[in-house]
Amino acid sequence: MQEPPKAGPDALVRSRNGQIRGSLLSWRTLAWLCALTLFAPVVCVLWEAIVPGHGSDAGSWDHVRANLLWPAMRDTAILVAGVCLFSVLLGVPAAWCISTLQFRGRGLLSVLLVLPLAVPPYVAAFASTEAREAFIPTLVQVRLEMGVDAYLKVELIHRFAWLILIFSAVLYPYVFLACRSAFSGSSRRLAEASRALGAGGWATFRKINLPLARPALVAGLFLVAMEVINDYGAVHHLGINTMTVTIFRTWFSLGELETARRLAGWMLLGIFTLVLLEQWQRGRRGFLSGQEGIPPRPKCGLVGSIICWLVCMIPVTLGLLVPLFILVQWWRASTRPDAAPEIFAAARNSLFLGVGVTLACLILGLVIAGVARFTKRRSDRLMAHGSGIAGYASPGAVMAAGVFALAAALRAWFPPDSWLGARLLSDSLLWLGFGLTARYVAIAIQMARQSQSLIPLVNDSASSTLGRSPLQSFISIHLPLMRPALAGAAILIFVDVCKELPLCLMLRTFDFETLGTWTWGLADQGQIWATAAPSLVLILTCLLGLTLVEIFGWRHQRRRQP
Repeated sequence: MQEPPKAGPDALVRSRNGQIRGSLLSWRTLAWLCALTLFAPVVCVLWEAIVPGHGSDAGSWDHVRANLLWPAMRDTAILVAGVCLFSVLLGVPAAWCISTLQFRGRGLLSVLLVLPLAVPPYVAAFASTEAREAFIPTLVQVRLEMGVDAYLKVELIHRFAWLILIFSAVLYPYVFLACRSAFSGSSRRLAEASRALGAGGWATFRKINLPLARPALVAGLFLVAMEVINDYGAVHHLGINTMTVTIFRTWFSLGELETARRLAGWMLLGIFTLVLLEQWQRGRRGFLSGQEGIPPRPKCGLVGSIICWLVCMIPVTLGLLVPLFILVQWWRASTRPDAAPEIFAAARNSLFLGVGVTLACLILGLVIAGVARFTKRRSDRLMAHGSGIAGYASPGAVMAAGVFALAAALRAWFPPDSWLGARLLSDSLLWLGFGLTARYVAIAIQMARQSQSLIPLVNDSASSTLGRSPLQSFISIHLPLMRPALAGAAILIFVDVCKELPLCLMLRTFDFETLGTWTWGLADQGQIWATAAPSLVLILTCLLGLTLVEIFGWRHQRRRQP
């Protein structure tokens, strides 16, 4: 019997390439399905703004546009501008001291300066209640001596000033982290050359350090602005009607869901405009982080060390130590033994939600980032880039409006009496988890892509030469090298989910309380001191996660710096 002819080398290569293309096609299809599903709430909101429905909401939209929209835009712009300015004043000097000078305790301060991110803005607002009330006699005196108009202006300025201080104290770490990375890189070498040529410290900082750090500074300020726009608890507690508060009022007070979606769509269009401006401003410029040939940091004397400690401890005190001190005092003065089961239930729900959303974000982020690494299609890379921006640029109230719009569309396709319709439309926790995943998957995608950019392309070529498929190369080469970045992304996502308030308030079921929603509920009922216990549990949980990220997750990067 004649043996079948053996396949030649060319046939084997073609067969192998066909298998690789087939596996990559399946991976691309899965990545696009995941990305489009996560994009769906954003698309629904944008569609409502571009092609609004014509119905009973026309009159309410005219009322909102005439009476609420402009004041909300003005108040939001004032808050964003003030918080960005004070965040720069708190974060940039501290980052410069940590990155360019050597003094005793620098490593400890580098960790402490990140930890105010563990304090949610609404908790900091609650903790400032007694300090704000101490200003009431002055307001009364202004009213008696200068009249009602002057009193209203001073009182409004007082609330704005407190909000700007609160937001700046807990959000400046975004600016600090971005500028610390920029100041620690090649800018130190250029700054040393500038000082060797006779330039002073201030001139070197103004002409060398700050221009080189501008892309990083703008990126940090963009994150600060997004957090201010997203906040609901602090601004509502102090009576400032920002865009997010206006969406809440339109949705729950006026009962106009369609108008709230339309308002959220216009808000999202404005935010995406800011995103495009930030991307255009950055252009192709990257953050300088090379460590070769960088001179050692100059050592500070006693006076210089004291000044550096003051510069670094002022923001830490405002953003972390003062809120913790006040909350501990309240907790000791208002201990409720019967509150332990409620705290345990809220902590359990927060843990369940945080772990579930974190796992979903990591899996989806790896699928999308992996395709962007191995594909040669520009559309796939744009898909990954858009997925890393769109969700995080959508405030919680906007994302909730998009999720409700998506649920309404699915209600027409899957009747509630069907099994799938009952699962999709009745279980609000499913939509809450989906909304949180769609918003925070950007963190996993960004950190995965940043970690992959450090892996040489020659590793992928060598693996392909040895007959490995892209998926096998991703699992055997990329994943082990990406573990520190993925661990950091997991902790950051978990912390953000635990702190999230607007999405949880709008999408949770009535019997599902997280630490954030329970804290907000107590404050809304006037039980300010009772918020101490859940706030402390929430802050300590976030502190633990941020400390792990700062000390262990990125420790190897700091070891490379002289």
